Amino acid sequence: MNRRVLLFFLLSFAVIQLTVWWSAPPPKDPKAVQEAAEADADAADEDDAGDAEAADERAANGDEAANPDAAAENANGAPGADAPEGDVPTQLVTLGSIDETTGYRMLVTLTNEGAAVRRTELASSRYLDLHDFSGYLGHLEVVAEGGAGLLVQTVGAGTPAAAAGVRVGDRLLEAGRNKLAPLAKPADLGNVLAATKPRQKISLVIERSGKKQTLSATLQRRPLEVIRPEADNVLMRARKLPENFSSPPSFLFTLQSVDDQEIKADAESLPGVDLHDANWRIVPSEGDDQAGESVSFERRVPKYGLVITKRYRLNKATEAQGEKAPAEEQSAEPVAEPTSPGYDLTLEVSIRNDGEVDARTVAYRLDGPNGLPIEGWWYATKIGRAWGAAGIRDVLGRFFLGVPDQQGAPKIAAGDVDDFEGESLAYMGVDAQYFAVALIPEIETPEEGWIPRARSYVAGMAPDLRKGEGKYANVSYRLFSEPVSIEPGESARHAFTVFAGPKRPDLLSQYYAADAPAYSLDDFVYYGWFGPVARAMVGLLHLFYGVVGNYGIAIIMLTVLVRGCMFPVSRGQAKSMAKLQQLRPEMDRIKEKYQGDQQKQAQAMQQLYRKHKVNPLAGCLPMLIQLPVFIGLYRGLAVDVELRGSPLFSENIRWCSNLAAPDMLYDWSGFMPEMITRGEGFLGLGPYLNVLPLVTIVLFLLQQKMFMPEPANEQAALQQKIMKYMMVFMGILFYKVPSGLCLYFIASSLWGIVERKMIPPPAPIDPLAAGGPDAPAGKPKQSGGSLPEKRAGKNGAGGKPKRRK
Repeated sequence: MNRRVLLFFLLSFAVIQLTVWWSAPPPKDPKAVQEAAEADADAADEDDAGDAEAADERAANGDEAANPDAAAENANGAPGADAPEGDVPTQLVTLGSIDETTGYRMLVTLTNEGAAVRRTELASSRYLDLHDFSGYLGHLEVVAEGGAGLLVQTVGAGTPAAAAGVRVGDRLLEAGRNKLAPLAKPADLGNVLAATKPRQKISLVIERSGKKQTLSATLQRRPLEVIRPEADNVLMRARKLPENFSSPPSFLFTLQSVDDQEIKADAESLPGVDLHDANWRIVPSEGDDQAGESVSFERRVPKYGLVITKRYRLNKATEAQGEKAPAEEQSAEPVAEPTSPGYDLTLEVSIRNDGEVDARTVAYRLDGPNGLPIEGWWYATKIGRAWGAAGIRDVLGRFFLGVPDQQGAPKIAAGDVDDFEGESLAYMGVDAQYFAVALIPEIETPEEGWIPRARSYVAGMAPDLRKGEGKYANVSYRLFSEPVSIEPGESARHAFTVFAGPKRPDLLSQYYAADAPAYSLDDFVYYGWFGPVARAMVGLLHLFYGVVGNYGIAIIMLTVLVRGCMFPVSRGQAKSMAKLQQLRPEMDRIKEKYQGDQQKQAQAMQQLYRKHKVNPLAGCLPMLIQLPVFIGLYRGLAVDVELRGSPLFSENIRWCSNLAAPDMLYDWSGFMPEMITRGEGFLGLGPYLNVLPLVTIVLFLLQQKMFMPEPANEQAALQQKIMKYMMVFMGILFYKVPSGLCLYFIASSLWGIVERKMIPPPAPIDPLAAGGPDAPAGKPKQSGGSLPEKRAGKNGAGGKPKRRK
């Protein structure tokens, strides 16, 4: 029996690993990659030097084209649009609320540095942070400058800080629960909050308008951030930031080309264009209001006489429907239905030609999101659509008349990917395990599309491929627009829907472009080879959950259903296994007799099996039946967002608080070596002691001891010892599987033990009948009990055996 269990484990593990690793590309030599990059940079520097010399020569000859600013100034007679931008201070703006009763799905924090999104928090108690269980005050983006304490740069609506009365411009001087601690640097506030728990109260001493006052805030669980500074992700995994680490915000914009000027391959922007790093002005725009639903940023490009505007508008939740309701029709009332649209922003990009003479032919480049969550980095598994290893975050895109195209983070980090190309973009997004952020062009028909090309890239610092960090890469993408001619005084405007939310199929199916539901974001939900089985398992779990309200009990109910349907098969298997145990002496005799003749040995075995109606392969059938169920449940736990964060008992109990993750009984990262806690490689068990995999292996060993017969010879004894060691090996391989999967194995094992105990043992087998055609004519051996009395009496101890004729 234990051999079949081992075979089941090995087959399961092989299928899982094949789907992830089979066609993973061989890692590139980092030295070769670096040398190639340096060669490209040297070539680019030579080109830049040549261009600079040519420009100097044209300027010496009086060519106005060498100085666009001067040319524009002469043509217009006044600075006008060509006037340089003044200094703009850094500002942060928030849209929406973290309070889910307001009808908002998100709290979005934007920065005027690059007019980009800095942080996006989901306003739902369903989606909370799974790593930080300390008290959450709100991301105040405090800085230590210009005086004592910490300057508050932003306060999000619905956060505990906002409820306590903290305002932008306040200075936090002290904070604490029982004892106040002075705040001199941002880490001080982080240390105070790290010692707290949700629902606890914390005192804040602030300075406002030169006066001190004390506020009280009630902390809560930290919400999930779909977008956040990548530094937060790195610190969660590595505890320390690399030198010169950068966390660029999301949705940065720049000009790809103006007339005959185009960004060089190694450059971030055109000369004289600083749209990435400069601070944009926050300006009033038509439709903007004071309710925290929209904001507009503007930046002038004096060199080309252009004015760029980026406007973000947050949409409220609406009733689930085939098409999204217009903004003016959206209800202000809170919508509790989780499948209702509302996890989206509208991003409008406008380019205005403020010149008075010449038209400008302009193309732009829009970067996608970055900083998506890497929760569960040490145990998470994710299957990609394409041949190749998937990362924690990947890029998925689709063009009209095309299929979904996914590029894994390891290949993107290695530079081993091609551009996405097509006639018209349907969507492009970054795909995390349970969440996604995608851009959808707002077009009526595919022919109206303006994005023919996109490219994956790593935002910020590139990972160290030699350390296997490719799967953690902070990947994103860049959209390249088609050139458009803009007459003087005219503007070109494009709009995108920015989805940022959970990967719920019924929610994602409502987001699509050009009235084409077949090209919806539902493509982000992918189960791999065992998709139909995984969807069936998830559907059953949801059905059971609707009855009992607990996914742990639902998994046990699923186990009972599967084992109950298999009972006739497993009952026959148990009887067959019991008979095989009783026939073991005869099988050993046949093996010994025909030790050198495998063909006769097989024939004698088959006759023995037929005579007693035993199928030696019967034990494999239940295992083969359960294999798709196991793989389907494994994929369901790794993909279905509803199972994420579902506790076995209660979210207030840290142990087994997420059935889609290991149970994490105890954090041993404080004393275990990094080789184990980092969660990479065969011995990378992760930072927690998980107890459910150990219980699973103990139950399998118990089954082996209870139902395996005593070894008949030394070879059988050695095999059983090897099986025990293999069980320990399998325990390491499955140490990081989801606790929900271990729960299934534990329930299935207990069912199997009870089932075997309830099945009566088979009747003793007559040793004379047990033998094959070559059974001995003499007195048979006593095996599994004594010879029946009436048969022994005919030729018993007092009688003489009949003489053969």
